[in-house]
Amino acid sequence: MALGNCYEANFNEFTSRINNIPKYNHTNKVLVHAMREWAGKGSEMWGGHAFILDKDTNWVDDYSNNKHLSVAKDEIFEKWNIQTEGKFMYFEYDYVQAIDKAIETGNYGSWDILFEQWQNENHVEYMKDYFMPKFQPKIHTMYEEYDKKKGVV
Repeated sequence: MALGNCYEANFNEFTSRINNIPKYNHTNKVLVHAMREWAGKGSEMWGGHAFILDKDTNWVDDYSNNKHLSVAKDEIFEKWNIQTEGKFMYFEYDYVQAIDKAIETGNYGSWDILFEQWQNENHVEYMKDYFMPKFQPKIHTMYEEYDKKKGVV
């Protein structure tokens, strides 16, 4: 999968200004960082994604890769297999929270999706004990069988 610019593009749109007034501050729109199954449901190919969600209309806008996708939340959550439940899978940020996270981390995200935080000291345990058994069971089984053949416990 080619890497996109979803975190940067949607952050920039979400924090944009019109006549020096924040476009989305004090609205019911949130910047979302979520896990999605990018190669289709059941593919076990996951990655983080960012988009803007209007909580009043349940409409998603995605400004990734120089395009603007605008679609109903239920439709796109089904297509992308967005996981709103589960450990470190789904996060909503209001305008101030998004600005604060960007300043705190020095980047556009992903800020809290542990799947993408490979340098985090808890990443290996999270992947091995939670994410892979739950969301990548075929791949997880393959790794376990390989470890058994090699004598790795």
